[in-house]
Amino acid sequence: PDKGENGEPYQRRKGPGAGLPDGPPAFPTARDGAPTAGSSSWRRIMLMILAITIHNIPEGLAVGVGFGAIGKSASATFQSARNLAIGIGIQNFPEGLAVSLPLRGAGFSTWKAFWYGQLSGMVEPLAGVFGAFAVVVAEPLLPYALGFAAGAMVYVVMDDIIPEAQTSGNGKLASWTSILGFVVMMSLDVGLG
Repeated sequence: PDKGENGEPYQRRKGPGAGLPDGPPAFPTARDGAPTAGSSSWRRIMLMILAITIHNIPEGLAVGVGFGAIGKSASATFQSARNLAIGIGIQNFPEGLAVSLPLRGAGFSTWKAFWYGQLSGMVEPLAGVFGAFAVVVAEPLLPYALGFAAGAMVYVVMDDIIPEAQTSGNGKLASWTSILGFVVMMSLDVGLG
């Protein structure tokens, strides 16, 4: 069977003009308008939201440790902590969109999808406060936590986002925007220290 943009099967019209599909079916919805848990697309959306939320915890810890470690070494300065916070803050915009846009496409209102995107990032300041107070404990664990965060995002991108971009005909756009994002983050890394 043919697949719609979200990977769900849909049926073609019968008879004259059968070349145009009716379009993909709507997500199965509960009474409040949210998709039901039985949908495979809904499971993919929830996996991505969970991965991004988990990914934000070590980022918040890193910013908190950066500010909590000010003065403990020559390289631990306010400027370096501020630059880390700016870099992580900039890359959080597309992460929030990565949560909000699939929810909006799944039928959530714009306002609700926006707030769920915000909530996925709210773990970051909480982890930042914890990281600032736990610099001594978190410092040796930070490389492992950041490696876990990077691994979670690489897994989600490789397992879900790249194949979905290929099936919906946006493979080249996804590749070029990935390259652009990498160049921007590397420029920030080199420019901000």
